[in-house]
Amino acid sequence: MCEDHSRILLAGCPSYDKLLSTYHRDDYMDIIKSWLGDKVKENDYIVALQHPVTTDIQHSIKIYGLMLDALISFNKRTLILFPNIDAGSKEMVRVMRKKGIEQHPNFQAMKHIPFEQFIQLVSHAGCMIGNSSCGVREAGAFGTPVINLGTRQTGRETGENVLHVRDADSDNKIYHALELQFGKRYPGSKIYGDGNAVPRILKFLSSIDLKEPLQKTFCFPPVKDTISQDIDHILETQSALAVDLGGTNLRVAIVCMRGNIVKKYTEPNPKTFEDRMHLILKMCKEAVQGAVRLNCRILGVGISTGGRVNPQEGIVLHSTKLIQEWSSVDLRTPISDALGLPVWVDNDGNCAALAEKKFGHGRGVDNFVTVITGTGIGGGIIHNSELIHGSTFCAAELGHIKVSLDGPECSCGSQGCIEAFASGMALQREAKRLHDEELLKMDGMDVKLAEPITAAHLISAAKNGNSKANAVLDKASLALGVGIVNILHIVNPSLVILSGVLASYYQAPVQQVMLERALFSAQSIKVVKSDLEEPALLGAASMVLDYATRRTY
Repeated sequence: MCEDHSRILLAGCPSYDKLLSTYHRDDYMDIIKSWLGDKVKENDYIVALQHPVTTDIQHSIKIYGLMLDALISFNKRTLILFPNIDAGSKEMVRVMRKKGIEQHPNFQAMKHIPFEQFIQLVSHAGCMIGNSSCGVREAGAFGTPVINLGTRQTGRETGENVLHVRDADSDNKIYHALELQFGKRYPGSKIYGDGNAVPRILKFLSSIDLKEPLQKTFCFPPVKDTISQDIDHILETQSALAVDLGGTNLRVAIVCMRGNIVKKYTEPNPKTFEDRMHLILKMCKEAVQGAVRLNCRILGVGISTGGRVNPQEGIVLHSTKLIQEWSSVDLRTPISDALGLPVWVDNDGNCAALAEKKFGHGRGVDNFVTVITGTGIGGGIIHNSELIHGSTFCAAELGHIKVSLDGPECSCGSQGCIEAFASGMALQREAKRLHDEELLKMDGMDVKLAEPITAAHLISAAKNGNSKANAVLDKASLALGVGIVNILHIVNPSLVILSGVLASYYQAPVQQVMLERALFSAQSIKVVKSDLEEPALLGAASMVLDYATRRTY
């Protein structure tokens, strides 16, 4: 209100003190079930509350009908409250009754709920929808996803948990917003208070000197940017630019919110730093231009790369031997500056875990481990729904878990690592040894002299009954299995996901090693093969889609 900011002492909202101190109740499930029935689950229902806007009653009625249509189609248990008794409310109730909401099995229509119980219902809901002030104020404290319909709350500051559908002109648009928000969880917002308003007010009062008169002055501060979302941006097919820096190829893809790869660009990965950076920028710029033609809105760039990465600063700290001249490389700054987009960077193992968390077997799983079985051995650990990086960003270097006191030399320079026994490089090394000793070829195999010997030849020989090849693969499976058993005993995940070209071969023997060697309480943990064809690209995209969509671009 044009006040001098230096004379405004923000204490917060005293009612928030009570709100934040009482919403953690032990009996919240009893309250939820009393209003929605015994079968309802936490975070699996919707709270709907839409009021009339008296300056535009007809539009309010239209939005209300579209909201009800979207909720019916969304097919989730919904607690819907009658609108405020105001101009237009009778017409809105008629719309509700015309659509049979009060008799619909998915809906529970209520005229009044005590505020203390209503807070429990909102704080544990999968989503809140409508134009109630509660969605702007109270719901933010709990991190409850909110869909704000229409213009009733225009001008009020909202947290990142709020998705605005100001122009709610179709039930499809509202339905799409429900798909985006339902079941998410956001950090609690402290916009309207942090629970310490009363102590702060007392502190302010004791520090104010009122002996001298104060002259009121006016000033006009800039409007603060919002961090909430707008559905109109989302409907432009929100997409990420995903970059995969592999040892052989450099790939860039446009990936949409559902994990579909809209378009992919592939080039050989240059050997020098300058050529590689030049090609990354060239391919990204080409993809951004292509996104416009494909009606895709690029929200940011996610980069998956081999080596150890500091994701907080977007820097590759150390490279793998497969990627030359790739240490102490700042990827975030030059790419963000060139494209005008936010950039996220992580290593390929962590990206594989993020891909599973968003698009694969890890969806809805709080604790799981992804193990990549390819040229090397890598992976990522999701614990309490968060990716573990470690204090120096080398957590989940699963390929370098020691399973032997000596053993063959690993690419890291040490000995006895899983990677030295079970990686594609290790199997290729053993295949070449057997081939040189003329112990690899079996009846039914055709290995041409000019054909490079690979791990595939070793597996083929084993399938044809070659005892030497079988012995190598048994040792590799045991090494990988023992390494995974160590992981089970340290972080105790509920699921192990094998990814990469060797995953289908290792799945059964690793599960058997776990049954034989893991503690009894860990033997029931399942090993599954990833269904994702592009874990590195999808994981890189997920960094963008999970974080960039919380803001407006």
